[in-house]
Amino acid sequence: MVKNNFFSRPVGASVLFLNDFHFGRNLDVLNRAARLVPSDVKGFASLVANTPNISSDRVQDIIDQLVAWADEAENAEQ
Repeated sequence: MVKNNFFSRPVGASVLFLNDFHFGRNLDVLNRAARLVPSDVKGFASLVANTPNISSDRVQDIIDQLVAWADEAENAEQ
């Protein structure tokens, strides 16, 4: 059972949650991802929130993936 589901909340809540793992370092890239792939940001935030003892390194890998998907989405728009 999912304890914390970010799909029912504004995407900004997901951004702030994921950003907390790195003390604000990823805010700009997460805000960009939230504009371009909001469902993915919410989905990963939900998964991370329900993964016990996840490391900040693993969350960085997830953020990097969100950046890659945001790049793809932006390129598809052009």
